[in-house]
Amino acid sequence: PAAGPPAGPGRAAELVAVPRAAARRGLAVVVSDLLDGLPDDPADPPPWEAALRRLAVRHQVLAVEVTDPRELELPDVGLITLVDPETGRRREVFTGDRRLRERYAEAALAQRDQIRQVLRRCGAAHLPLRTDRDWCADIVRHVHAQRRLALAPAASGTGRTARPGALSGGAA
Repeated sequence: PAAGPPAGPGRAAELVAVPRAAARRGLAVVVSDLLDGLPDDPADPPPWEAALRRLAVRHQVLAVEVTDPRELELPDVGLITLVDPETGRRREVFTGDRRLRERYAEAALAQRDQIRQVLRRCGAAHLPLRTDRDWCADIVRHVHAQRRLALAPAASGTGRTARPGALSGGAA
């Protein structure tokens, strides 16, 4: 394989650059909506997955997924024009269609689930934050949950504790 940043979108290139900047092991925090390059088919990996996996081999990774609840549901506001920022393509959509709004909400939930699965495969801890909530309280809950899990005996019964960075899942 060729060295250097992958040819994919910016998120992958940014993740590849982190190990070069961090000489020692440590905590890498990725703050994003994680939608960059997310494929339509959940079986396909996003372009940043391999870079995140490599990062998680050497560092404890915390993926902070920022979600705006307005992106999860399509409001009933009548006819709107959507513009693809990459291609400039325009499309008119009638948001009064209940079935369209339901499909949109289902697709948004499927994206969130897809991101959760990718982060789990990468070995990154996952902290979902919403812009309509008190994110400070969510971070505190996450830290307390991670601490409790780190101090709990491992499931194998050996009495060893789990490595906090190896845990995935997020605060409610």
